[in-house]
Amino acid sequence: MSSKNIVVLGSLHYDIFIESDKIPEVGETVLGKKWYPKLGGKGANQAVALVKENINVNFVSAVGNDDFANYLINQLSKNNISDKFLLKNNGTSGMSVAISNNSGNYSAVVISGANLEISEKILSDDNLWKNCSFLMIQNEIKEKINIKAAIEAKKRNIRVFLNAAPAKKINDELFDLVDILLVNEIESQQLLDTKSTDFKRLAEELSNYVSKIIITLGDKGVVYFEKNKKVDHINAYSVDVKSAHGAGDYFAGKFISNFIETNDFEDSIKTANKKTSEFISSQ
Repeated sequence: MSSKNIVVLGSLHYDIFIESDKIPEVGETVLGKKWYPKLGGKGANQAVALVKENINVNFVSAVGNDDFANYLINQLSKNNISDKFLLKNNGTSGMSVAISNNSGNYSAVVISGANLEISEKILSDDNLWKNCSFLMIQNEIKEKINIKAAIEAKKRNIRVFLNAAPAKKINDELFDLVDILLVNEIESQQLLDTKSTDFKRLAEELSNYVSKIIITLGDKGVVYFEKNKKVDHINAYSVDVKSAHGAGDYFAGKFISNFIETNDFEDSIKTANKKTSEFISSQ
């Protein structure tokens, strides 16, 4: 069994979440139903998901010197996440506005703010990595910071999990350091510059870069591939979706927490798939 300590490096946002009958088209104004603030950012969301699975998280991110920062630090504390490795910078904290419709689908705009000012220096601190078995990273901060963190992790024989979201071109230097890659269907297509919907084949192609591949397909389930094994697919559970917001981050947290316990790639995907269906139907 691996250590139940994980370094999560990633974004921290003040989310403004809007519930509306529909998501407006370009030039359209709609009257929403309600809005509320929440803790957000892929890094923070995945850190929270892990803590709920009794994983100890060292969370590396950044905030500005605005009122949003106070809210974010308080929310982290409420979720039992320390701000010990949280950098406080001048300027504005990261934020996003997300609009969710009656079907549970959503669109969002993200402003990175202080997340783009995370310093490499903190990643050399041995205290950050003590007793950790995984580094979790995503694509909402500068890639050079992800690369630096992955290098530091590998120095200490710590495995690297990359959730390549949102999609963007990934430097081969980072791919070479990653042990497990998680993407959704659109991200897999964008990484390979293709419109193919043969996701089993895309998983095999992505395995040329990373040995373990997971492609989540929403209501079509999950495709996964472990190098030198057979590519496989599992169906999604049929549920009444209340909101898909945060589902990808929840899946990532469930997968890693199970994988730490079992070191079983397939079982961890199946567990995350089932639990995420419960998550999107209960929010």
